[in-house]
Amino acid sequence: MSNQADTGGLGGWFSTFDHKKIALMFLGWTAGLFLLGGIMAGYFKMMDFYGTGGEQANLDRLLTYHGVAMVFMFAVPFIPSVLGFFLLPLQLGAREMAFPILSRLSLRFHVAGIGLMILSLVTYPVGTGWTFLTPFSLIDGGAFFLLALGLFFQGLSWALTGINFICTVHFERRQDMGFFDMPILSWSLYLFSYVLVIAGLLLSIVIMYLAGAEATGRGLFSGMSNPLDWQNYFWFITTAAAFFAAIPAMGVITEVISGLAGKAVVGYRFVVGSLIALLALSFVTWGVHMVGLGQDPAVSFTFSFLSMLAVVPVSIIVYSWLATLNRGAVHCAAPTTYVVAFILNGGIGAMLGLFLTNMSVGGYLGVSLFQTAHIHYLLMGGVMGAGLAGLHFWWPRITGHRYNNAVGRAGGFIYLIGLNLAFFPQIIMGAKGLAQGAGQAPESLDGLQDISHIGMAVLLLGLAIAVTNLISSLTDGTEAAQNPWGARTLEWNSEA
Repeated sequence: MSNQADTGGLGGWFSTFDHKKIALMFLGWTAGLFLLGGIMAGYFKMMDFYGTGGEQANLDRLLTYHGVAMVFMFAVPFIPSVLGFFLLPLQLGAREMAFPILSRLSLRFHVAGIGLMILSLVTYPVGTGWTFLTPFSLIDGGAFFLLALGLFFQGLSWALTGINFICTVHFERRQDMGFFDMPILSWSLYLFSYVLVIAGLLLSIVIMYLAGAEATGRGLFSGMSNPLDWQNYFWFITTAAAFFAAIPAMGVITEVISGLAGKAVVGYRFVVGSLIALLALSFVTWGVHMVGLGQDPAVSFTFSFLSMLAVVPVSIIVYSWLATLNRGAVHCAAPTTYVVAFILNGGIGAMLGLFLTNMSVGGYLGVSLFQTAHIHYLLMGGVMGAGLAGLHFWWPRITGHRYNNAVGRAGGFIYLIGLNLAFFPQIIMGAKGLAQGAGQAPESLDGLQDISHIGMAVLLLGLAIAVTNLISSLTDGTEAAQNPWGARTLEWNSEA
């Protein structure tokens, strides 16, 4: 089927069923989304840095679209849709995804969601905040239906991607490859696919229910309903899909560490079991986001306890990484830098999460910049750090070209330094009570705020260096070796 639709030229890209081309187009769209979200954040920071402030309503609109773009349209699909579509069939010894047409539909629904979000932004922007809390989202007055429709298509894109991955693992893998012969990345994508299916379908349903309540004043999330009803649905979806996007991120890091060390993954079955445990926990920890917000204390205690249990599988996986690196011939290369960045930033994000799960301080910190820092450490430091490690590791396989390793490492170090300069001060400011989305910090926090602004500029500089280095490698004509890392998985030996 895929060969019939690939006509060549630019038109061939739009009509293709080829999983590799679809992955590259996902890379382009998610990179564009990240750029848009970064511009929004940069504009917000610039207004605060120069003391121009701005109307709170406009700041709320800016942060709403920043959150929607970065969480739902970048962080969740980034690793599965880019690295997943490209590598999963190759790692399984398959010629193509199980349903090539679903691959193309996933991309088209993703693009449709982006287009509708931008259309709502330019027509009548929504200012409810990216969590769409009721009853505030019912009285905002923006073009909420367009934004909801964009998220509806985004949820369908997640679900189709998940169905495709599950079926590919079950029906397309090589006949002599059992489940416990699959690479860890394939395992992580397979497990996260269940999250994508459940969370994606539920997102598509409940966001349209909310749009209906906003339009008619009636329904499940109307002004007469309990505000916690929406929060339960929203955090069930977002906790599993965004916060536990660490599942494919850890799969990427595990494969990169194994490849860089030239060793098989130590404790392979324990790592798989830990990923399965994280999958289970992703669906039973959403209530931790409502600690101190009217939720029954006994329920909050249960969710807090379950959230803390995530430390156990994460610790097992980290131990496996250390054991794999021990006495390995580790390459000191650009992917190594991003692995270090992931471990440091993800570790800080996990530690912040322990404070937020604490019933005594979680409600206080959860509405402050502390929560903002937590989210950014997990998504910018965790998901993006793993994605950059994966891109640098598999770039020779994806493009056949070799990038400048020294420049790549420099970009990684600058990214690591910038991210911590940008968001560590927010931990302190949040602990001191500065709320999320505050237009301007009080004078006593000006110094920390200025450090955060400078850090954001350094972070963007590091990312710009990394991206420029990768793109420039496409034109300098330097060809990469077929398997420069000496990795053991099938994608390096495939000619496809």
